[in-house]
Amino acid sequence: MLYPAELRDHALNLTKPVSFVQLLAHAASLLDQRPLNGSPNQMIKRAKLISTLCLALTASACGGVTLMSEAEEAKIGATQHPNIVREYGGAYIEPKINAYVEAVMARIGRFSDRPDIDYHITVLDTPMVNAFALPGGYTYVTRGLLALADNEAELAGVIGHEIAHVTARHGARRQTAAVGTAVVAGVLGAVLNARTGMSGRATGDLLNVGGSAILAGYSRDNEYEADNLGIKAMARAGYEPHAQGELLTSLAAFSKFQSGGKEANASWFSTHPNSNARIAKAQQKANAAGEKMSAPGQIGTNRHLQMIDGMVYGDSARQGIMRGQRYEHAALALRFDVPRGFKLKNGKTRVTATHDNEVQIIFDLDARIANEVPEAYLRSTWATGQRLTGFQNLKIDGRDAALGTLKTQNGIAVLLAIDGGEKQIMRFGVLAPRGRESDAEAAMASLRRAIDFLSPRQAGAIRPYRLRVVTVKEGESVASLARKMRGSAGDKEGLFRVLNGLQKDDTLAAGSRVKLVSD
Repeated sequence: MLYPAELRDHALNLTKPVSFVQLLAHAASLLDQRPLNGSPNQMIKRAKLISTLCLALTASACGGVTLMSEAEEAKIGATQHPNIVREYGGAYIEPKINAYVEAVMARIGRFSDRPDIDYHITVLDTPMVNAFALPGGYTYVTRGLLALADNEAELAGVIGHEIAHVTARHGARRQTAAVGTAVVAGVLGAVLNARTGMSGRATGDLLNVGGSAILAGYSRDNEYEADNLGIKAMARAGYEPHAQGELLTSLAAFSKFQSGGKEANASWFSTHPNSNARIAKAQQKANAAGEKMSAPGQIGTNRHLQMIDGMVYGDSARQGIMRGQRYEHAALALRFDVPRGFKLKNGKTRVTATHDNEVQIIFDLDARIANEVPEAYLRSTWATGQRLTGFQNLKIDGRDAALGTLKTQNGIAVLLAIDGGEKQIMRFGVLAPRGRESDAEAAMASLRRAIDFLSPRQAGAIRPYRLRVVTVKEGESVASLARKMRGSAGDKEGLFRVLNGLQKDDTLAAGSRVKLVSD
């Protein structure tokens, strides 16, 4: 046991609602009960004691106190909204899709537990499959989730779930937990510093470990509550309530497909815990809600497919597009290929490529000082204070560039800075562990030869993939339609089945409509 038994007992006694004043008084009394002898082991023990107490106090605060008013919730949502949109690659601007999603949101909002809240919804321009809500009624769905959903009722289920987080004030409770952790860390940390001489930064690090664990996503109880409230709202709005559980099943199948058949978490599940038990509970709640409906719930398959027909699928042009080993970006007028054996990944702020030999390629952009040439940037900004070897001034497809190598703690980094225009530098780095130096140099040499800057005509020809809705013809099958799917040369049939909610042995009927990834 890492912590004293009496602390464990005190923590267990802090589960009923109390005020923060009472919590802090309790904390101070605990600290006064045991003087420290100043030894390092005792300091560590006391730090762990305080960290555990901080968790107990914060959990108690969440259970019994909500510090934030609804006006403050709305202010937080409005303030954070631009940051969320920027973080996820911007809003997806397509009038018919935006109007469709807003109409579903308005319908669910009217039948939620809080129809008086001014709800907002944004479609985020990212292939990630995700949905979430901020305090104050700001709700988000990604185009990746719209592509996975098979009908309007499933979309309504997602929106109903996210609205439920707002109406149940889960965000406010979580914010209270954050405030509680900060307040307790500040007060108890000050006492700890006075007694031990430990720095405030060290104290904060110890306490914030526990706080982060509490604040990572909603609790399972929050999720069950949001499922329940969301199902009730969508049933009152006239949607088929079982659609929410069906989308949870599709999300689980998509997650498994992404991980190559392993059980793993899609983006939505990183903040929304998933389990077979949760899906079963959702179906039970849907059964109960359905019994109270006076007419069969609406599903809206045709309407949903009509709306998403032609929607961008995968990377969008403004994020840059991956095609196998190739990355293309129209606005940057840039194209490059990573060497064979590397797997490309397009991130929010950088492109990475990894190899089984632990060599990694990174591409990103950085701001440049006016008239700063690549050599000056590499020496004075990027590798400032580091000893560069093998330095070269060179040209990359006609543009000024600078190349150099430096030793890292675990190996080497080969750095390439290229003139990216008046305000930016393009950066390519190849990182390798000890013993793989020659692999890193070979990867950079290959990469340098594969960097091309495009003409306006070439840049304009870069197009993202689109989701196309087609009608199944007589004689067509899952296998034949899957062969028409564009994208990587991976498991196209598996992706086709996941996108269309098809199980392993399901077949297609002529006249039915399905989703394809196309040009």
